[in-house]
Amino acid sequence: MSNFAFLQTEWPLVFEAAHRAEASASSDARAACFYARRALELAVTWLYTHDKTFKLPYQDNLNALIYEPSFRTGVGDALFTKARLIKDL
Repeated sequence: MSNFAFLQTEWPLVFEAAHRAEASASSDARAACFYARRALELAVTWLYTHDKTFKLPYQDNLNALIYEPSFRTGVGDALFTKARLIKDL
C-alpha cells in the first residue's frame, strides 16, 4: 500500500510519479529524487492551472513557480519548504 494511494483517483499522473519515488527510495536514490521532483512539477503545474489565486511568474520553470510570492502565501511556509527541498534534490 502506497502512502500516496489517495492521489490515484483524482491525480493519476501525480500518483504514478510519487509512487515510483516511494518504491525507489531504498533501492535507487537517484531515481527516487527524479520521481519526487516529477511529482512536485506535476502537482505545482496543476495548482497553477486550476487555482487562479496563484499568479504565474514570468518564467514557467519549477524554481520560478515555487518562489512566486502567491505560491508561498497560498501553500504556507511548511509546504513551501518541502517543495524547495524536493526541487533541490
